[in-house]
Amino acid sequence: MRGLRAKGLCAALGAGLLALAGQVAHAAPSRARTSYYTAAQAERGAAAYQQFCAVCHGADLGGAFDVPPLVGRFAANWSGAPLGQLFDYMSKAMPLFAPGTLTQAQNADLLAFVLRENGVPAGRHDLTPEGVKTMLFPKTTAASMK
Repeated sequence: MRGLRAKGLCAALGAGLLALAGQVAHAAPSRARTSYYTAAQAERGAAAYQQFCAVCHGADLGGAFDVPPLVGRFAANWSGAPLGQLFDYMSKAMPLFAPGTLTQAQNADLLAFVLRENGVPAGRHDLTPEGVKTMLFPKTTAASMK
């Protein structure tokens, strides 16, 4: 008799825990992946990069002499920082020989390209000048850097 009561108690306890776990899982907020840019936007950015940026930063974004690379340690330095700060810097200081001459759309496309080249996956929405204000540069690790 004692064994039956113990089995029944265990079964009831197990069922209760399963029900509770289902409620907690259902109530927990889902963590949707941030959509930083679209693949098409990164392609536009790649073309703009070759036209406006490659002469200084290199065709492979690797930098040259005293011009910093835009991959690898670049991503580590910006990791977790407000993406809007990088966008503002690009908009005001780049390209080096004609600062501030690119449109907001061109800068957004360029930033999308840089994100792609640093391993950030494409999403379903274009990166916008307004959107970067609330985004952070994705956190990277040494293992994920090129």
